Amino acid sequence: MLIRFGTIRAFEARTYLADVELGGYVATYVSNVPVAYHLRQDLVVDGTKCVVLFLDALNPSNAVVIALFSGRPAEDPKFDPVVGHRHMGVVGDGPKLG
Repeated sequence: MLIRFGTIRAFEARTYLADVELGGYVATYVSNVPVAYHLRQDLVVDGTKCVVLFLDALNPSNAVVIALFSGRPAEDPKFDPVVGHRHMGVVGDGPKLG
């Protein structure tokens, strides 16, 4: 196994495949790399840094994007950073204030 850093250059949400530019190799792209399903599709955008796991170092088609970093999700108007979750508008949803 081999782990490389990269940059997302394209992403197809329908197939969950990405084109990744490998770090340290200018203009070297690996196409149609599967993206792990635990990664939110709104975060997999052009320019987001990523970690790619190559299961076989000699076969670039046998890889998967396992982590994203250096990116930020779109603001969620229902998310309350103080409470740390989304409000559902039901009784008892939220902390008890002293």
